Amino acid sequence: MKVIAIVFIIFFLFVCNSGSVKVVDGDFTFSLEAVKKLKDLMDGVQLKSSRMSSSAVLCANPALPEEFRAVCQSTGAGMVFSRLKTVADDADICEICAMAACTGCF
Repeated sequence: MKVIAIVFIIFFLFVCNSGSVKVVDGDFTFSLEAVKKLKDLMDGVQLKSSRMSSSAVLCANPALPEEFRAVCQSTGAGMVFSRLKTVADDADICEICAMAACTGCF
């Protein structure tokens, strides 16, 4: 009986630690780590001209994680990036799953 309990506890700990936090925005799902990288890119974005939106500058950046390429092709990319930045600004809340957009903690 003790062996079964120990195996169950080890399995439970493995499952809990193997999952990563995901951020969901509409049909898009991103890892929290990628959202943090996006925030770093957004903090460093400087508009090249007044005609270029910040989302266009982000999408043209080769350092943009591949996960976000689908957002670049969608309408409303600027709004998606803005919401993701809001999540990344307070990522600690996401890591403890206190934000509805974050999943995968359990």
